[in-house]
Amino acid sequence: MPHDFVEVAWLAERIGDPRVRIVDARSVPHGGVVAMPSGREQFAAGHIPGAVHLDYADDLSDPATPYAARVAPPDAFARVMGAHGIGDEGIVVAYDAGTIPFAARIVWMLRYYGHDEAYVLAGGLPGWTAAGHALATDTPVMVPATFTPGPRPELRAERDEVVAIAEGRSDEQLIETQRDQTYAQRDRDIPRAVRISGNLLLEDARGGRVADPATLDRLVHDAGLDKHARTVVSCGSGVSASGAWLALRAAGFDDVAVYDGSWMEWEHDALPTVPKPAR
Repeated sequence: MPHDFVEVAWLAERIGDPRVRIVDARSVPHGGVVAMPSGREQFAAGHIPGAVHLDYADDLSDPATPYAARVAPPDAFARVMGAHGIGDEGIVVAYDAGTIPFAARIVWMLRYYGHDEAYVLAGGLPGWTAAGHALATDTPVMVPATFTPGPRPELRAERDEVVAIAEGRSDEQLIETQRDQTYAQRDRDIPRAVRISGNLLLEDARGGRVADPATLDRLVHDAGLDKHARTVVSCGSGVSASGAWLALRAAGFDDVAVYDGSWMEWEHDALPTVPKPAR
């Protein structure tokens, strides 16, 4: 089983550990219409002590594709990480509000760039406060660090790979995992995509934890998926897909990649679509 999460008690015991870097990943969905405070506003109102704030779109996206929050190029990603005190030897724990899986997006980015010691805080910020731990409002001053990116292409699906699936030229599996609230705002899909709601793979009621094994097995079975086939996960802007990446790893999938551009790139590039399946 992959080790992708750490528990609140584990983190609480390590507050102040110079090797542990905590990232408040709360953000606003890129290109979405959901009204909510910005991630920085949420951070300023209260965060886990010692945390720095990183927004997946504002801080860590590729400026060459402003229409889609693709991960920043290696050098730019490394600069941001280093400036926030995240180096090669650091243990990164990212958290969010336990609903939209922004922490999973940060963790996927770090793993994509070769940093294995990156984890999601199980239960998110609600789990931290429910355990009686205090919040802080200060912004910590971080000592710059050196982050050396080592891209793992197998964790990222580019547009051409997804086009091959959509056109029937590939035997790979494509799963659409956008969360229900934003998925409802569109009426089209990428051809040959199988729908599994991100709300089912990661459960809001449990602070964004991965669904239990029986639920995962049922979702995979009902969708007719093969755990041993290469599988690409897509969503709106790569956030729910990153959460799905964690869930499918927990379900025993061998080879899962995030379609980094997701629907925002697909729609922007006017690639072929089909009507969403009837519910």
